[in-house]
Amino acid sequence: ENVRIMVCRSLDFFKKYGPVEKFEYTFEGGYTKVIGSGDGDFMTKDTLWDFKVSKNEPTNKHTFQLLIYYIMGMHSKHPEYKTIKYLGIYNPRINRVYRYPVDRLSTETIKRVEEEVIGY
Repeated sequence: ENVRIMVCRSLDFFKKYGPVEKFEYTFEGGYTKVIGSGDGDFMTKDTLWDFKVSKNEPTNKHTFQLLIYYIMGMHSKHPEYKTIKYLGIYNPRINRVYRYPVDRLSTETIKRVEEEVIGY
């Protein structure tokens, strides 16, 4: 029953925020010696999304992972990352959507993550 509820919630989520434009997206051209692989969950026209199924709110680890995906996407060969305006997490278990506008990310934060975490 719980799985059925989460599937129904996810279908409603896709109706509101979709359609999905890219599924299991990658970062060719954006990988480094530090991070040489990885892929994200899905992308809509203006948002990079990650599904997290938990009874808890997203953690800083979850949001940091999404920030890394965004930065690697911006360094990748894929032009569709340039249309991203939000980073989003959807949790069908608690039926909550979290979105953060990328224009609120400080250039200092992006630069530090690029250099100190990803290795650009």
